[in-house]
Amino acid sequence: MPTVATKLFREPVEVKEAVNELKSKGYKDSDIVVVASKERAKDIGTDIKVGSDLKSLADMGVSQDTIDYYQFSIPMGSIIVGVKTDESRMNEAKSVLRKVPVCSLDDRIKGRSPGFLQASRMSATNPIDAPMSGDFRRY
Repeated sequence: MPTVATKLFREPVEVKEAVNELKSKGYKDSDIVVVASKERAKDIGTDIKVGSDLKSLADMGVSQDTIDYYQFSIPMGSIIVGVKTDESRMNEAKSVLRKVPVCSLDDRIKGRSPGFLQASRMSATNPIDAPMSGDFRRY
């Protein structure tokens, strides 16, 4: 009986890595589904067709509760990867999806806005975090 493993991702880089890893483990393109908003689908760039409709996950057998949860994540920019497999390979599919490294905040903001990096440096020198000396006139 076929079953489905799914995972929610934030960044297209993570999705590409998950799809490539699934393919390297022998999963076919027809067994992998990627669902994202139309805006995010442009950024993904895999040879897997990216859909914006959760119907493809329902057709694979994903429960309605899971689809309802994902329905709120897609408009916020999340990307879903699902893979249909049999029960004997389910643990492998889940493991592959779990092992994809999550992009750090530094990776996500690199090249977007220097303001985030400046803010992190400013918080490192915040006088509230400085050790108190008892002389409050310094602050």
